[in-house]
Amino acid sequence: MNIIKSFDPWRSPLCPCPPKYTLNPYSGCGFKCIYCYITSYIRDAYNPRPKKDIIKRLKSDLDKLDRHIVIAISYSSDPYTPPEGDHLLMRKILSLLSRYDVSVLIATKSNLVLRDIDILKKIDVVVSITITTLDKELSRIIEPYAPSPSSRLEALRRLSENGIPTSLRIDPIIPYLTDDFKSIEELINISHEYGVKHIVSSIYKAKPDSFKRIINIYKDLKDRIRRLYDELGLYMYGYKYPPYQYRYKILSFISRYVKNLGMKFNTCREGMRFLDSPDSYCDASHMLKYRF
Repeated sequence: MNIIKSFDPWRSPLCPCPPKYTLNPYSGCGFKCIYCYITSYIRDAYNPRPKKDIIKRLKSDLDKLDRHIVIAISYSSDPYTPPEGDHLLMRKILSLLSRYDVSVLIATKSNLVLRDIDILKKIDVVVSITITTLDKELSRIIEPYAPSPSSRLEALRRLSENGIPTSLRIDPIIPYLTDDFKSIEELINISHEYGVKHIVSSIYKAKPDSFKRIINIYKDLKDRIRRLYDELGLYMYGYKYPPYQYRYKILSFISRYVKNLGMKFNTCREGMRFLDSPDSYCDASHMLKYRF
């Protein structure tokens, strides 16, 4: 196919999610999150560009694809990256998808998704929204051009009120920056109050470029973070991970807390599937109406 691709960029046994397609309306992302991994493989990654002739190419692909396989939008660039406000690509894409019997997963950091609620109601969809911290000032530093945490929470609330299944991604948790248990509890509690049924969390996995950005901005944490990753951590499937004990302490806490509230929980590429809720996946595909 042309614009829709099979999704398995990591080829990692740590990813247990079912097969799916991926669709990226843009190359690059304008939120410029300092921890983002796309700068390691996308040229000019912080300059989002619409894919050429995407609607025409998508129409051609939709006539060929296996409609039993989910389409994920999108994992290499936020589909509601800032230029989307002008280009309206997602609105055109969703309108086209609504004419086909397909199931859709949307992953975003933007409250702009609310613009398309009228179309989202017509398709089998789950919307995952990432919130790494409730601290507005910290968010401005690590996610400089993303909408505020409060606006993302409001998006989760309104989507849930409109009957659209939602998942919250507390991802990534950055050591010594966003790993405070009380702040994580507060975020989980608000999302639960707002109708979120599923939470995903994972710890920051370091690539050389994103790691350099983090330690350059937080120079006072430089030695601690380097020790955690370089001395105590491990290298798996193209990423540096902090040590197992550190990751387990945080993720096991979140798992217990989320499950006690009656929500489902998943880790993402952590090798800790035993912390996950049964019959659930980190991509939230288990929440789709017609595919499982």
